[in-house]
Amino acid sequence: MPPPAVNGPAAGHEGRPYRDPNLFLSCPAEKLPALAKILKEDAKLGFDYLVMVTAVDHPKTTAAELARMDVVYQFYSLARRHRLVVKVSVPRENPEVPSLADLWSTADWQEREVYDMFGIRFAGHPDLRRILMWDEFPGWPLRKDYVHVPDRYDD
Repeated sequence: MPPPAVNGPAAGHEGRPYRDPNLFLSCPAEKLPALAKILKEDAKLGFDYLVMVTAVDHPKTTAAELARMDVVYQFYSLARRHRLVVKVSVPRENPEVPSLADLWSTADWQEREVYDMFGIRFAGHPDLRRILMWDEFPGWPLRKDYVHVPDRYDD
């Protein structure tokens, strides 16, 4: 059974079926904290587990398009056995979304990984620093504009 529709302060998001019976929502960054709180605290929704946080880089391909990145969250209800995927689009320049680490402890290291690989900042994160790469690593290796410097081996 698909999850019930999201109404109230979190309403007004673009939605479409996503691998039935799952639901996909697009949410503006500024509404993410309100939506996340409703998803977790509303007994009818019951999303008690943040499965993953990741990102997707969408470089500009035509003059009419805006280059952007998406932060993708997957929520799950253990009791109701339904999923919800929430996508938050951010600009490539100075990308930032609110942190969900205060609501879901599973967001802590996952947000750090997204920051480390894509350079997306999570406002309010308790310890936003690199987790996979060393502190001096130049750039964000999973962004499409990252220039890989080939390894050099001397004989």
